[in-house]
Amino acid sequence: MLHARIFRDSASYREEMFSTHPNDRPLIVQFCANHPQTLLDAARFVETQCDAIDINLGCPQRIARRGHYGAFLLDESEWPLVHDMVKILHENLSIPVCCKM
Repeated sequence: MLHARIFRDSASYREEMFSTHPNDRPLIVQFCANHPQTLLDAARFVETQCDAIDINLGCPQRIARRGHYGAFLLDESEWPLVHDMVKILHENLSIPVCCKM
């Protein structure tokens, strides 16, 4: 799992945390996120190197609560945010989007 904001903002994080080989297929890249545009920006870095983007909605750890992502976006009050994240990826990427719960 990659943190979308850090992945977007830090070239060193991208270099350290993401690498692949043409034989790594199929490949799904998983991000945790809580902001649609940030998620899209991060996903664009890997769009041509993977087969799909997954939004992590399953992480129940304390850090996910503090960061406002993972399983803590499954509350009904967060559904509009999840919808917006899926929608922006679906409308702007050339690869599929899925959500891990």
